[in-house]
Amino acid sequence: MLPQGIKVGMKESSGFDPIPADVYSVELLDVSSVVHPTYDTRNSPPESQEMETIFNFQFVLLEGQAGEKNLRGLSTWANFVPSYFYISKKNGKNRLFKIIEALIGHDVGMQEYSQMENDASSFLNALIGKQCRVVIEHVQKGDKTYANPISFMKTSSLLQPLNPEEKEKAKIKKNKEERIEENKLNDIAF
Repeated sequence: MLPQGIKVGMKESSGFDPIPADVYSVELLDVSSVVHPTYDTRNSPPESQEMETIFNFQFVLLEGQAGEKNLRGLSTWANFVPSYFYISKKNGKNRLFKIIEALIGHDVGMQEYSQMENDASSFLNALIGKQCRVVIEHVQKGDKTYANPISFMKTSSLLQPLNPEEKEKAKIKKNKEERIEENKLNDIAF
């Protein structure tokens, strides 16, 4: 039997409307990577899973309105499995190629190829804070609607960059386990 006086609060579920489909000027806030099982092996036992690295590009909108709501500061992500930096005869430039060209504002040249080949991390990290434009389209999966960036273009004019407060607000907050693991790594580094 429950003791007297227990209260149960009421709370409605919170959901977010997807970013409206449109073209937006954005700033690259962060590039990170995670290691996951490949699509083909994700349901296999752990010992037989093949792992792959996925790059996550977090872009933050610098402009836009949806009715009365200002969209500046909202995030959208582009994920990419960086197997190769290439142009295919069938599909053209891959997503990584398109993102880089949009952020640097010109076609990728031999200097960029060389930097990507020698030290992709440094090259991609140097793109943080750069601006480009993205085309966002909606994709339906079941009863949910996702706003996906499908195309990347160089910007014709720079907008006011994110200030430190906007950057902090847009950053993904880490869960407790990730913060503990990061602190362990920081303790080892010193």
